[in-house]
Amino acid sequence: MPEPLSQIDREAWRFINSVSVITVAVEGVANAMSAEWCAPVSLKPPLIGVFVGEERFTRRLIERADTFGVSLLAEDQAWIARACGRHSGSEVNKLAEFNIPTEPALYIPAPLIAGSCAQFECRVLDRRVYGSHMLVVGEPLRAVGYPQKRTMAYHRGHYYTLGEERTP
Repeated sequence: MPEPLSQIDREAWRFINSVSVITVAVEGVANAMSAEWCAPVSLKPPLIGVFVGEERFTRRLIERADTFGVSLLAEDQAWIARACGRHSGSEVNKLAEFNIPTEPALYIPAPLIAGSCAQFECRVLDRRVYGSHMLVVGEPLRAVGYPQKRTMAYHRGHYYTLGEERTP
């Protein structure tokens, strides 16, 4: 059996991911973070997992939050992902500074990104640290999808719209 890798070449560590923005609000402070690593972790019951890096401003908030939001961005919202990924909430209120369209959630204090393909309002079920990231698992309290909207994918720093289906 090979020895475990202590470091993986950053270029090899590139998966194709959906484009999600995580929103969290604690004690009146709301923040939005682009999340490359956000995905369903269970269908029964439905659960969503998001990994948050230790150096992120969102990490300090989500460690104290009972809830968080997930907005799966539409193909015309790459600019939102870029703004929420390139700037820190410790330096700027991204939602206000970049005029990111939001709408109030029903069950959580954090806003959701308006116009997204899908929105999830989640209750935190578990937090666990794996190396440099904390996995936060949430149970959706509310899920809304807009099937007429198209999502996009993120790979190696670029955003892509999804094209035609390929059958093997």
